[in-house]
Amino acid sequence: MHRRVLILAVLVSSLVVCGVAGLHWHRQSEAETFSVAARARLNAPLSEAPEIDRVHAGDARSKLERAIELGRDDRETRGLFHYATALERVQAGDLVFADDELGVARDFLGDTASVHALAGEIARRRSDLVTARIEADAALALEPENVRALMLLADLTLDGDEPDQALLALDHLARLAPDVSVVLNRRGLALERMQRFEQAETSFREATQRDRLNHNAWINLGRRLRGRGEPEQARAAFLEALSVSPADPDAWFGRGLADRDLGRVVEAQQAFSRAAELAPNDAEPLLALGDLALSAHDTEAAVAAYRQALAHEDADAGSWLKLGNALFASSDLAGAEQAYRQALRRSPGLSAARNGLGAALMYRGNLDGAAAAFTRAAELDERDPNPLLNLALLARRRGDAAAERDAYRQVLSRDPENAVALARL
Repeated sequence: MHRRVLILAVLVSSLVVCGVAGLHWHRQSEAETFSVAARARLNAPLSEAPEIDRVHAGDARSKLERAIELGRDDRETRGLFHYATALERVQAGDLVFADDELGVARDFLGDTASVHALAGEIARRRSDLVTARIEADAALALEPENVRALMLLADLTLDGDEPDQALLALDHLARLAPDVSVVLNRRGLALERMQRFEQAETSFREATQRDRLNHNAWINLGRRLRGRGEPEQARAAFLEALSVSPADPDAWFGRGLADRDLGRVVEAQQAFSRAAELAPNDAEPLLALGDLALSAHDTEAAVAAYRQALAHEDADAGSWLKLGNALFASSDLAGAEQAYRQALRRSPGLSAARNGLGAALMYRGNLDGAAAAFTRAAELDERDPNPLLNLALLARRRGDAAAERDAYRQVLSRDPENAVALARL
């Protein structure tokens, strides 16, 4: 009897031990499954997650959290959990929290290439390009084929106007991840900035072929086509971009430019207006609306559009020049003078603004000031005959026939077929 009880107790104990061992093994196996899946998310190839914002960081974080709950609580798993959290916060735009989480991840993981690359991306989004470049270089020193670090380096060198360096990084990426649309698109940007326009167009076109949903590639292809005088094809490219991303302001703006080139004024106006709605802080669509209005001799609408654009961005001398021209056309000479002076304050060497200032001063009766402005404008742009034409007009107002003839002769030295100068001499 006692023996049977003892045997039963041993059997029960064995079953409990086996059950505990089995449960432990199952939890370990499940934790490993979650860990492997999380790593696959975080290390997704460019073909699956071409941009860092496309990495499934939230899913990776939740899987790592589950692995930790199941007992996989080693330093690497903890570090990856905080790294995934940092990446998720980067994607959400919370760079302060992202930086804090990445600091914790660094404590667990050390200075890995991935940690450096993400630190560089955070710095880039903060516009701290010096730190971003240091982090990118550190990542590539540890792991020369880290695709995120190479993409970061390409973006930084494109932003820093180093297209040759960007092209080197992108060509390296293209060897590691052939036929990835975002790489081909960025490669086109680098080639374009190197003025290798045909190759840039080819790269943009290849990017659209590899991924027809890459609306940025369609926009860049449209720009390139428009740049070589193919507005109809450019418009088709912008329409492709809009079919993928109907709320992209750059696509609407590009379409508006193509419509304007094609003489579709109403459609251009609608496209620019839509771009302005979608990007309310962007001055370009408003400037384009002003240009359309001015070409239609609606100076009131042009002035309003230019003023609205300048309310968003007043540092551009060209925008002030446009406003000055519109005010001059509406006979607001005092306003035009002030606008031209604002343009020259931002760009003292802008010949057209100096010429416009001269015209405003001349019609306001300040002939000496006008003469000085026209003379300086002619010096600033030795190909432009317009300041010299204005000097001739000013000389006639003063009754100085010799100075008028001399000015027209100078006009012909710049523009031998100028009809006004030929008729006056």
